[in-house]
Amino acid sequence: MNQAQSQTGSFTQFFSRTVTDSDRLFWLLNGGGWIGLSVVTLVSLSLPYDQIEFAYIAHNLIQSVGGFVLCAPLRTAIKHSWSWSPWHRVLIASGLTIVSAAVWTAFRLQLLMTLTDETGLWGDFGGWFFASLFVFLAWVLLYHLVKFAQLLQGEKETLLVLEAGRRKEAFKLVSAESAAREAQLKLLRYQLNPHFLFNTLNSIASLVSTKRSEDAQSMIAELSTFLRFSLESDRNITIPLRDEIEALDLYLRIEQVRFSDRLVVEQEIDPRALPLQVPSLLLQPLVENAIKHAIGRAEEGGHILITAKLSDEKLVLSVEDSGSGVDEKQPELSDLFETPGFGLRSTAERLENLYGDSFSFNASKSRLGGLKLALHLPTEGRKNDRTAAHFNR
Repeated sequence: MNQAQSQTGSFTQFFSRTVTDSDRLFWLLNGGGWIGLSVVTLVSLSLPYDQIEFAYIAHNLIQSVGGFVLCAPLRTAIKHSWSWSPWHRVLIASGLTIVSAAVWTAFRLQLLMTLTDETGLWGDFGGWFFASLFVFLAWVLLYHLVKFAQLLQGEKETLLVLEAGRRKEAFKLVSAESAAREAQLKLLRYQLNPHFLFNTLNSIASLVSTKRSEDAQSMIAELSTFLRFSLESDRNITIPLRDEIEALDLYLRIEQVRFSDRLVVEQEIDPRALPLQVPSLLLQPLVENAIKHAIGRAEEGGHILITAKLSDEKLVLSVEDSGSGVDEKQPELSDLFETPGFGLRSTAERLENLYGDSFSFNASKSRLGGLKLALHLPTEGRKNDRTAAHFNR
């Protein structure tokens, strides 16, 4: 059983190599065709006679060898004219067929007169020529048939390769979109963390207990609007910076109720940057990071500066705080992107899925004394290139 499978596999490999190798296929079919013609001719000669002279058998075999050899230059000439127009190819093939038939006819007649005692056969040239013409015409037609079959097979394989490439690219795109969606959902879970909701609800409860019902109602309305925007942002990958600033203002108004005068926020927004597209809820995690790790730890509160400007065809967004910055008890700037609780990794992953390597995200000392987080985004929007992002640290 194993030997039979091995033989079948060897035959399959040989057949596959033969079909894909034009030269090997040509010589195999050409040789098979002339052998077949020789056998048919030999059988037709043996039917009327009980015994055939060796000279006629030799003539039959040698003329087939001559035809086999003659087809080599015929093939070369047809291949050379293959790139020409169809009409030119028809004329070339017709002329070559006639010439080849004439040469083969002359060879057959001279060979027969040489091998036998027959003479004066040149008068039968016309009849022999038409038989030869039929043989070479069939050969040329079969050659073109095989050639076109090879071309069709090649085009089919090319289409299959292109289709496989298209599906592979589509799969990569879907995977990238899925990764972007997953990163966005991670960001959403971070944004709507229990601490934020807990602190906000505590602030609302405090307002209610002190009978500041109007302030409590206003804070509930702000929270409702912010939560609705956060949930709807899952369907809007990018939004105008103007809308992003409005959403950030909602969040800051909620936080300012908690911190009161301890939180001072300043914004420096270039009006030219407002229509540009940015990922939704991009700045909120950065501001929340500043409030949590800088303002919230200082008894006297602190100052947050939010800027947006255009520089070198890039949209530059930054969030600075007046906290203590990075000291020996805190992670280094280069480690902030990997440190749990700072929320920068999810932001970086999201930007990577949206912009590829066309953005930068860096952390540095702030002029306010604390930490500065800066984003440099392309102004033309999303990129199709999804290679690894550059993090300047």
